[in-house]
Formats: sequence, C-alpha cells, structure tokens
Amino acid sequence: MNKKSVEWLYQELPDLIKKGVLTQETANNLKTHYGEIKPADKKWFMFFLYGLAGTILIGLGIILLFAHNWDQLSRSTRAVLSFMPLLIGQALVFWVLFKKPTSGIFKECSATFLSLMVGASIALVCQTYNIPGNAASFTLTWMFLIVPLVYLMQATIPAAIYCIGITAWAMQIVWNDPLRSMLFWPLIAVIVPHFIWSLRQEKYIVRATMLSFVMMICVLLGAQWTLEKSNNWPSSWIIIGPCLFTLFYLVGSYKFKNSSTNWQRPLLRIGALGIFIHAFFLTFRFSWDSISSRYPYYYKPMMSGLKTLPGSIISILIVTTAILLFYDFAKRRQLMKAMFGGLSVLAVIAYFLTAMGAPKALAMFLFNAYLFILSLTRIILGAKSNRLDIVNTGMFMLATLILARFFDSDINFILKGTVFILIGIGFLLTNVMMLRKQGVKNEK
Repeated sequence: MNKKSVEWLYQELPDLIKKGVLTQETANNLKTHYGEIKPADKKWFMFFLYGLAGTILIGLGIILLFAHNWDQLSRSTRAVLSFMPLLIGQALVFWVLFKKPTSGIFKECSATFLSLMVGASIALVCQTYNIPGNAASFTLTWMFLIVPLVYLMQATIPAAIYCIGITAWAMQIVWNDPLRSMLFWPLIAVIVPHFIWSLRQEKYIVRATMLSFVMMICVLLGAQWTLEKSNNWPSSWIIIGPCLFTLFYLVGSYKFKNSSTNWQRPLLRIGALGIFIHAFFLTFRFSWDSISSRYPYYYKPMMSGLKTLPGSIISILIVTTAILLFYDFAKRRQLMKAMFGGLSVLAVIAYFLTAMGAPKALAMFLFNAYLFILSLTRIILGAKSNRLDIVNTGMFMLATLILARFFDSDINFILKGTVFILIGIGFLLTNVMMLRKQGVKNEK
C-alpha cells in the first residue's frame, strides 16, 4: 500500500474503532504492519537543490576565470592551471568520502563538481598542447572518465551527464560512422545498474525521477539516430517509437504502481503520453508515406549487408520485449494497461502490411479504430471506478481524434463549430454527473 493510502487508513482508524468496525487491538496491529509514516523531507530537497545549483555555478565560474586572458599566459602556466580544477575536484571528493560518507547531498554535489572539472581540464590541456581531436572524441573521453564517479559516489547527476554525453556522441558520429554509433547501446547500459539502485532508494525519489526523465529522452534520441540509420528497416521509427513507449509504460506499471503522485511515475506517465501521441500521428497519411521512396534521403538506411546486423538485433530485442510485456499484462487481464501496450503489436502489423503493398488507408483506419476503442474503454472504466481523472483523459483522447478527423476533411465550418460545441457540452455534463455521483457516494 502506498504512503497516501496508509495516511488515509490511519485517519479512518479512530472512527472505525468508535463505530465498532475494528477493535483497538486490530488497529494497533495494522499500525505495526504498515509502520510509522515518515513525513516528506522537504528540507533535504531544498538543500539538495541549492547545493547542486551552487556547485554548478562555482564550476562554471572557475572555467570562465581560466578563460579570461588565457592566450596571454605561458604554456607552462596554462599547463599547471589546466590541472588545477581536476585536483580541486578530486580533493573535494576524497574529503567527502572520508568525512561525509553517508551524506547524499555532499556526495552528489562533489561528484557533479568533479564531473564538470574533468571536462574543463581535458579541454584546457588539449588547447594548451594543440592535441588533435574533435567534439565527438572529447565527449567520449570525458564520459569515460566520469562514469566511475557514478558508482563510487552513488551520484545521479553525473549519471545524467553521462547519459546526455553518450547520446550527444552518438548523434555526432552517426552520419560518418553509423556502425560505430551502435556502441551507444552498450555504453548507455553501463548506467542501468545505478538506475535500478536509484529506483530502490525511496528517500531519493527525486533523483530517481530526474534520472528516469533523462534516460527516457536519451534512449528515444539514441534509437531515432542510431537504429534509423543502421538497421535495414526504412522508417523504423513507426515500430521502434511505439515499442519504446510501450516499454516505458509497462515497466512503469510494474515499478511505480504504488507511487502516490504523478511526478513519481515518470515512466508510466511519459510512456502513456508517448503511446497516445504516436498512435495519433499514425492516423495521418504522411506517417505512412515515409515508408515509400517519397523521402529517399532521410529514411534510407546508411548501411547494408552484415553491417546492419547490430541495429537489426537491437531493434528486434526492443520489439520482442515490448510484445512480451504486452502479452504478460493481457494474460493477467489488466485491460487498460494491455490496451495501451497493444500499440506495439498494432504498429508491427500495420508497418509490415504497408511495406508489403497494402493500402496506406488500411493502416490509418487501424490506428483510428485503436484510438477510438482505447478512449471509449478508458471512459467506461473510469466511470465504473468513479475516477474523474480517467474519464477526462479518455474524453480528451476521443475529442482529439474526432477534431483531427474533422480538420482533415472538407466538412463545412458550421458543422465543425457544432461539433466543437457538442464536445464541450459533453465534457461539462460528464464532469457534473461524475461529481454528483461522488457526492452521493460520500454522503452514504
């Protein structure tokens, strides 16, 4: 049971004891079972936020001070100054390890500071001695050097910096070396053990949420830039995107199902939003035109033969995992989650049907029908469970689909305006009816 539910239960216990529903002994046993409710440590969060901001500002300030009149200094002076940020950062990290080994704030801030100083020192040394290289090699070297900090200090901000850096590196080299850019996947996997650890640390749920957002964005960008160019599937985003969002949504349903607030469920919320957006875009013809030769440069794979094998294997793994998760939820008869996860199966079927020459109108019809059924199911289930938020999101999805089809057709403005009004009235009436239903239930 999540924290919010336990708080509600504890508030109800005195009334239940007074009415004779529970005995005092049973109430005490319930409190022993669920334990004491620890208040949210807002002070910890503020210290963490301001400490991190201060660390970043100090690091950037040191870099700017070194940049001032840098060219006027001698090479030996520049060499000494190049290593000073690194030495300061290392000294700070060692001090924290010996003096504050249990402080999450100090470990996070010192690791972040050293991560920035590593990049500054590399850049200054390369500039001083004119070491050849490019932005991609600089980024990769920097990320390799800071990844040990993630595990040594159990620090999430350096983990986020690493994910962003590896993604930027892959995007930089994909045009000239798409096969090498496939290293993005094992490199991003290096951070997965820390990500799993952060999810298990309830005290630091803010860090887990932040890292979840960063990893989702990086994986989506990495998939778009590496798999699209390396596998032999033209416009593979039609499959990969829905499958990745399905993975986010269904994995979030496993891990964050007991979280009490939306911001603690990033995988679930972003996954659901991505599923709806992808399904909505796939109701339009331009999405399916990309499979053909209409956009030959952007959507044509940059490799052929055995070189496409790594990209194809990773693509197949993503698709297979998404479908297996969907099957698991369907087998357990979790209707709403299975319907959201069903987008992965539908995307695969529609993609290969279109690639084999089926009319694009068929794929468009399938996704229109999918969104229509999904939104209606959500409205019905929300009404049965008396959940106004579920009903409203279902109505929003349905209204978006209807309005898109109206704007996509040649229907006159009078009829379009009438539909707008009817949809608005439908929203208002549904909310009024649900609120009245909740009021009657509370009175009983």
